Amino acid sequence: MCKIDPIQNEYGEFLSESSTVDFDFNDEPENLRHLIPYASFWGIADDWEREQLAEKAPTHLKESLQKLIADNDGELDAWLAGVEASNPDPSDAYIAFSAMRMAADYM
Repeated sequence: MCKIDPIQNEYGEFLSESSTVDFDFNDEPENLRHLIPYASFWGIADDWEREQLAEKAPTHLKESLQKLIADNDGELDAWLAGVEASNPDPSDAYIAFSAMRMAADYM
């Protein structure tokens, strides 16, 4: 199963707009693994590419991502502002989850 399959119904044809990112599913905390499909879709490290995707997103998907981030804000803070934040070579998962959060902030 592709990691973005769980969001197929919600995102529909808009799924094809993202280049998606790959990362090791074991590199993020277990309590955030339900966000893997969203991090794969929105977790584009390139600021310009991610912002272009965010601008094209339908309003309901923007609102959905912002709510998802708000609902998981404490857990995201614990990881993204934790020990790995000072790692000079963070994991691909860390980068993807950080970029996903930046996408929500940009919206």
